[in-house]
Amino acid sequence: MRLLPLSALLLLLTAGLARAELPAVPDPAAWSALPPAQRETEARALRERLKSATPEQRRQFRERLRERMSSLPPEQRREIGERLREDWKSMNDQERERLRAERRAYVQSLSPDERRALLRERREMLERMSPEERRRLKRELEH
Repeated sequence: MRLLPLSALLLLLTAGLARAELPAVPDPAAWSALPPAQRETEARALRERLKSATPEQRRQFRERLRERMSSLPPEQRREIGERLREDWKSMNDQERERLRAERRAYVQSLSPDERRALLRERREMLERMSPEERRRLKRELEH
């Protein structure tokens, strides 16, 4: 008879986890202005929090992040991109490879459906870019 109350408690606790509050979407301008080491630490903590979210919550988070970025004026988005590119270029090869590995590990922790959704989102982003922007992005990511 003790199993029923225990299982009810476990059900309530896990239901509470599913309803856990998603992390706030960071302000892109403030995020990009952080020193690279602090931004990396906060990104790691954000990925850890998102790991415990449901696939639907992660999708909502990405959607809110895209909305927040697209609400910025184009000039501000360009400035943020330039600042982040400069930080990337200033890293040595080991730092860049470590960040790539962390990103790959996070993506692998997602469900197959989420990985397909991320791939679809990336393709859509690339389709919106001009051929020149795609070439520049490819060059930058290879270095």
